[in-house]
Amino acid sequence: MSRTRLFILLLLLMALAPAHAIPPPDVVASLWQSVLQMLGVASVFLAGAWVAARQFFSQYAPILKRKVVFIPVLVGLLVLIWFAFAPSLSQAAPPAAIKGELLPIEQVIQRERDAWVRDWKLQTVREMKAEANLARQSKQLPAVQFHDVESFTPAALVALLKSRASELYLLDIREELERSKFSIQHQAMFRYGDLVQGLVPAQLPKDRLIVVLCHSGLRGYLGAHFLQQVGFPKVAFLQGGLAQWHKEGLPVVGEVDYKTKAPVQLSKREAGKLDAYKVQVDPAGTPALALGKVVQVPFETASTADLQPILQTSRTRPVLPVCKTYSGCFHGLNLIFLLEKQGGKVAGIYDETGQHLRGLVE
Repeated sequence: MSRTRLFILLLLLMALAPAHAIPPPDVVASLWQSVLQMLGVASVFLAGAWVAARQFFSQYAPILKRKVVFIPVLVGLLVLIWFAFAPSLSQAAPPAAIKGELLPIEQVIQRERDAWVRDWKLQTVREMKAEANLARQSKQLPAVQFHDVESFTPAALVALLKSRASELYLLDIREELERSKFSIQHQAMFRYGDLVQGLVPAQLPKDRLIVVLCHSGLRGYLGAHFLQQVGFPKVAFLQGGLAQWHKEGLPVVGEVDYKTKAPVQLSKREAGKLDAYKVQVDPAGTPALALGKVVQVPFETASTADLQPILQTSRTRPVLPVCKTYSGCFHGLNLIFLLEKQGGKVAGIYDETGQHLRGLVE
């Protein structure tokens, strides 16, 4: 069989081959199928053009039958076909939607290597769900039914930020004290407590995937639910939060150290006698401290508006945050940071256990 006939036979085989004969990867399935279909059409065109050209040259211009003529003719045909089909190939299929891992939060937490941190997160996420719905109930908001939410490992998020950053929108929902320590590049910041109560940042996009950032991944997981609750369908969170991001050696801006300058720590006797505006900042549902007149404001799930009376009072009267839980004492420091930043008066802090503040202050 001559090379000419062999080439025509190969072109015809390509034209007859089904478009789905080669199973492509899922990500490019539709594009690859379109390419094969177009190649099949092009092969039919090439085969017909080749036969027609061969008959013409053999009957009417034998001298042009030489190979030196056929090769330029074939190249010209290929160029014409490329210009005809290239625009369609480039628009054959849009990029696949960005998808994270859809896993139960408990399964995500199980990836934590430290057993103590893993157990703490499993217990804390259950408590945070209940606390968030208590806060919503106090504002006559419907309870949230928690479910699986898409998430990304730090490595997966880094890869997406390099290849498809324009499709992502990073939302940091940590407190101001936390963000003052370190962060990564993000498009907006917003308090977790505001999200709990159905508030959202202005101009939050619905056409981009919102990735919610926090410290440990728990507020990010819950915050994604609150965004879904108010109509944002494309949400995800960062597995392990920015703490895991830092553990994996990824770049941050600032110093990863939440410890802050130790405020004056009062004894129970001193706190009881002190003439100050005493605010218990423990999570919703925590029993009140026996210190006389104490106002309970669960800082973590309180909206920014809920905190305004405290900030206003601090301008004329010292405020004393009091706590009896680890979360409460942590957020007591967050409250002190806000008060001092706005020029408010702070009397110190009272930790009923005498233990929680030790790991949080310098």
